[in-house]
Amino acid sequence: MKNTFIIAALLTTFCAGAQSFNSPESVEYDVAGGRWIVGQNGSGNVHILSPASNTLNSFATGIPSGPHGIEVAGDTVFVCDGARVKGFDRNTGTQVINVNLGATFLNGITSDGGDNLFITDFTAKKIYRFNRRTLANNVMVTGLVKSPNGIYYDAANNRCVFVNWGSNATIMAMSLSDSSTSTLTTTTLTNIDGITRDFSGNWYVTAWGNQSLMRFDPAFANAPVAVMTGLSNPADIDINAVGDSIGIPNSGTANNVVFYTVSVTTSAALPDAGVHLTVFPNPATDMVRLKWTTDKAERLIVYTQTGSEAGSSSGKIYPLNGICELEIELSAWTKGAYILVFVNAAGGQLATQTLLVQ
Repeated sequence: MKNTFIIAALLTTFCAGAQSFNSPESVEYDVAGGRWIVGQNGSGNVHILSPASNTLNSFATGIPSGPHGIEVAGDTVFVCDGARVKGFDRNTGTQVINVNLGATFLNGITSDGGDNLFITDFTAKKIYRFNRRTLANNVMVTGLVKSPNGIYYDAANNRCVFVNWGSNATIMAMSLSDSSTSTLTTTTLTNIDGITRDFSGNWYVTAWGNQSLMRFDPAFANAPVAVMTGLSNPADIDINAVGDSIGIPNSGTANNVVFYTVSVTTSAALPDAGVHLTVFPNPATDMVRLKWTTDKAERLIVYTQTGSEAGSSSGKIYPLNGICELEIELSAWTKGAYILVFVNAAGGQLATQTLLVQ
């Protein structure tokens, strides 16, 4: 294992033999399994990358037009394979789903944490919705100007955020209420591939033009910052459950998977809200105490790492009614990472932060 520090990042390359990687195109963190899943575009296979032993193990084969995007939903690992969505049992790697959407080149994929997957069609410039239980699907967006690539489900804003290919690449949003699209920012980047988000709300994208991992602030208000450079056609990325590591597949000549280390803090505020949130202790076991600097917070919504709403005092939401401090008993909570989102009466985010329950 080789460790190299680049711009305050820990870059770790996992080498599991001369033929370990074959044009890795996508990575997905499997929260339940505590492991990284790697799609090998050069071989049409999917492998499991084990951080503990630094080895790759075969998981699934027979994906001739991919795999491109990968998403874990429930007990199934979904992959994009040309016009098809294929699903593999998360425990055995056995293929359990194979549906032709009538698409051209399915590329990015994300889940709402429930039954729906949202998938970009790079060539046809469309976005599909696919129900993983009923296998029903429909086109949500068509006629996009640029080719959509990576896509990310933004639960708090009821939208998907997706990136696009080409010069002056745009980052856009698709409303899940009415399928309308809007441009969040027009960048100076060329060929954006993957997108993910950290627990402080910052966005990260990979760009082929400058071979870098770029970080945007939560509102896309400022110019992006290159946090890792010298990449090699960096493709579809993901962040782990703890929120401290972003996996990046180098699909070019580097032919490997590297990791960028994200600084995880115990408090966070959205820049446009001016609200400071303290979460203590974090990680927590039996109880957590939250304090925030506003009386405008109407409710607290708790999401799992996949974006689905987790348990809370009323099943989904904690009503706050102007209070500025809250203690939550955690004995009934499943161990893992949760995202705490404070919203005002209008539904706007005031602050967001990760909570780790151990």
